[in-house]
Amino acid sequence: MASLQELANELLSDQDYVDGKRKFPRTVKLEDALAIVDAFHLAMDDAARIRAEETRQRGRPLACHAGCCGCCEEPVMVFLPEAFRIAAFLLRPENASIRQEFLDAYPRWKEKAGDGPQRLAVLFRSGDGKAHLAEYVAQWRKRNLCAFNAKGLCTIYSVRPLVCRNAHAVDTSAHCGGDSTQSAVSVADPRVDKLFEKGRACIRALHHALGGEALATASVCESVHDLLTRETPA
Repeated sequence: MASLQELANELLSDQDYVDGKRKFPRTVKLEDALAIVDAFHLAMDDAARIRAEETRQRGRPLACHAGCCGCCEEPVMVFLPEAFRIAAFLLRPENASIRQEFLDAYPRWKEKAGDGPQRLAVLFRSGDGKAHLAEYVAQWRKRNLCAFNAKGLCTIYSVRPLVCRNAHAVDTSAHCGGDSTQSAVSVADPRVDKLFEKGRACIRALHHALGGEALATASVCESVHDLLTRETPA
């Protein structure tokens, strides 16, 4: 039986697997998909931690801290594997209170989000990067706090999406909000950027291997809510 590393490499071996243009020839178990996502998440955490420490040593400390919610107002879109991982986490008995807190917060988030996530999904699939970015910023400027944020803290921090693990600003977090006229300052690191892109590509390939529609993203809040209320993840 192939190892998870071998499976990940095979998924990344053909761009058509990543883009959903070609069916992956083998069946991928959900448990294996979640294990691969977990490995990429942990690797991203390690890489981001090293980047932050090296940046601090150069005199530019990380501005992110508990209660800083600018990036939690961004419209986070995910593919199925990350949504499944979060739902599985919330379905553990010990996380029942976290699950209920999310379900209670969801209606407020959904009312403010409207059909914005659906528009983002359509634009992403269309490949119109300029229009997608404009819609993304428009949604961000709504300042709609993620339904997984409670009193400034992420309730699913250990299983948060890959994109949330790369959201680091330096010097100040004053410009992290979507309504800021000045962009937050981040530090480019080719090692982290390469890992992030590889992880994102593999998650997309896993999405398609699990039967997801080609390039069909969904809001992390909507996708997890649907899994919790309509289906039972393995």
